[in-house]
Amino acid sequence: MIELVAITRAAAPPPPARLRALAAGGDLVAIVGPAEGEDDVSAEALWRHEELVEELMADRDVLPVRYGTRFADEEEAVRAVAARRATFAAALDHVRGALEFAVRGPSFVLDALCSTARDSVLREGRGAYLVDRDLAGPFRARAQEFGADHITGPWPPYSFSDPPSGPAARIGADPENLERGLAQLVLTIVELLRQLMERQALRRIDAGGLRDDQVERMGTTFMELDRRMTQLREQFGLDEDDLNLDLGPLGRLL
Repeated sequence: MIELVAITRAAAPPPPARLRALAAGGDLVAIVGPAEGEDDVSAEALWRHEELVEELMADRDVLPVRYGTRFADEEEAVRAVAARRATFAAALDHVRGALEFAVRGPSFVLDALCSTARDSVLREGRGAYLVDRDLAGPFRARAQEFGADHITGPWPPYSFSDPPSGPAARIGADPENLERGLAQLVLTIVELLRQLMERQALRRIDAGGLRDDQVERMGTTFMELDRRMTQLREQFGLDEDDLNLDLGPLGRLL
């Protein structure tokens, strides 16, 4: 079992000795290392992962991968990255020469900081900002000048990366990905229940156990539920495949 740590360019320097760089098609490289213990989701394990990513970040552009993204072997990890090569190449272009800062403060401060960053992701009371490396100092000074409550960074650009999910991937451990990971889990359960209810309804219709008005109301309800599910997927940046979890030897969930 190995863990995918980050994605970078082939032209980058060799990774630290405990990591391996695997060619993943084009000029992409998957940086992998030995996986922690199966159930090791401790603060120490998370910080060890973060330290590895930050060590890589020091001398190259990286797409950091969430802790716990695991694969059976190197070949499987390479396939996962290569399958989305165009997406990751575009993401690396977007974060080239930039780092992430996290800021907490009033909405007017967060909004004002957007003009000083290359890109931003705002949530209630906090924001993530993609900032050019050579502008890191001025950005921090500007955030303090505007009256930000709390500033951390520079960090690897977690909020501006789209890492792959392995068969044994966990919900994203970094704060910016936690909300999306939880939404993926909840919506997957809702979608499973929706499909089970729909199949049960079809069996009752086939058996003649429902009146016409009941069939009409049921159809309207399922259409509205489908519309709402689509809205929620879009809100959290998920697509239908994200809700079809890979259960390894058992196959896909849905």
